[in-house]
Amino acid sequence: MADLRLGTSGWSYDEWVGPVYTDDKERKLTKYCSAFSTAEIDSTFYAYPSKGTVIGLNRYTSTGFAFSAKLPRVVTHEKQLGIKGDVEDDLYKFLQLMEPLSASGKLACVLVQLPPSLKFDPKALENFLTLLPKDVPFAVEFRHPSWLRDEIWRLLTDHNTAYTVVDEPLLPPDLRMTSDVSYFRWHGHGRRPWYNYRYTTDELKPWVSKIREAEGSTKRVLGYFNNHYHGYAVENCLQILQMLGKLSEPQERALERVQKWLRDHPPGAGPKAGMRKLLPSHGTGASPLDSYLSRLADRARIERAKTIADDEVKVLEHSGDRIEAKIRDYEVDVNFEDRRILHDCPDWARESREKRFCKHVVRVFYSINEEEATRALKRILSEIDLWTFRTLHGARVP
Repeated sequence: MADLRLGTSGWSYDEWVGPVYTDDKERKLTKYCSAFSTAEIDSTFYAYPSKGTVIGLNRYTSTGFAFSAKLPRVVTHEKQLGIKGDVEDDLYKFLQLMEPLSASGKLACVLVQLPPSLKFDPKALENFLTLLPKDVPFAVEFRHPSWLRDEIWRLLTDHNTAYTVVDEPLLPPDLRMTSDVSYFRWHGHGRRPWYNYRYTTDELKPWVSKIREAEGSTKRVLGYFNNHYHGYAVENCLQILQMLGKLSEPQERALERVQKWLRDHPPGAGPKAGMRKLLPSHGTGASPLDSYLSRLADRARIERAKTIADDEVKVLEHSGDRIEAKIRDYEVDVNFEDRRILHDCPDWARESREKRFCKHVVRVFYSINEEEATRALKRILSEIDLWTFRTLHGARVP
C-alpha cells in the first residue's frame, strides 16, 4: 500500500486563527504539523525562497513530514517551460535552494503548474521533462483541456512524472497514473473565486475510491485541498481522511475544532459580510492591502468602492496569472502574464491615462483573498512601468 499523505495548500492564513490556530502568536507550522503529515508550499510560485526560509521549514517540522513545492512562475508562466527563454538555470537554482528539504527526505514532490493560456505543445513539454533530475519527484498540473490526450499520458509515463488530478470547474477529475507518485489537488467549485468553496460529504465520497485506487497502483499518494477560505481546506481534508478510516486522534480533535468554529461563526453572517473595513486615511494603521490600493486610487474612489455590495461583484476567474470579474454592468480583466488591465467604465477611460484605479477595479481587489490581493498589487506596483491600462476592447487609452 502506498504512503498516503493529504494536507492543504499553504498553512499560514490569518483567517485560520480561530478554526485552526489559537491566536496570532502561535507558531502556525508547528501546530499544522500536529494534524497533518504534508503541506504544499505556494509561496515558491511567486518567488525563489531564501536559504533561511528553506532551512527553517526543515528545522521546524517533525521527522517524516513532507512538503510539496510549486515551481517558480518564472519557469512555468514567464518562460513557459522554455518556449520564451531558457529555463535550465532557473530550474536548477530552485532545486539547489530546496536541497535542505531534499536531503532530509522532506521534499515529496515539485509541482509544475502550467498557466491556462499555455495550450498543447508536446515538444515544449518533452524538452522540459528531459531537464528534470531523476532523484526528485515532479507532477504537472495542466490548466487547458487541449493537453488531455493519450500522447501526453505516454510522455509523462516515459519520464516518470505525475499527472495532477484536479477537481475544478473547467477540467475533468479523471484519474491518470503516470509515475510512482499520484498527485491530487482540490480547488473547489465556487465563483468568487473557485476555491472559496466548502465541499459537502457527498461531494467528497467519490474521491475515496480514487484515492484507494491510487494507493494500490503507486508508491506515494499526495493530495492537497486549495479551498483555504474560512478553514474549509482543513475541514474537507480531515473529512476525507475520516472516510478513508485513517483519522488519528489529533486529527479528530482538529476536525471537531474547525467544525465547531464554522457552526459558531458561519461565513457571511452579519451586514456587509466579506467587506473589509476601509481605513479613513492612508496613514499609520492601514492594512497592507489598503496601503497598496492607496497608491493606485484616491481616497474618494476607495470609499465609493466600499459602497458596492457583494452581490454586484462576480469574480469569474481568480488564479496566479489572471483575475476576471463582472461588476455591475462592467467587466474587469487583470492579466499578470501580459501585464495589462482591461476595463470599460467611463471613469476608467480617464484614470487609466495616469495608471490609476477606478472604484470598480478597487472593489475587485477587495473581493478576493486579502493576502493574495496584496501580493498581486505589490507585483503591479513593482512593475508599473511595464503595465498597460486599456479599455476593454483593447485600444490603449490615449
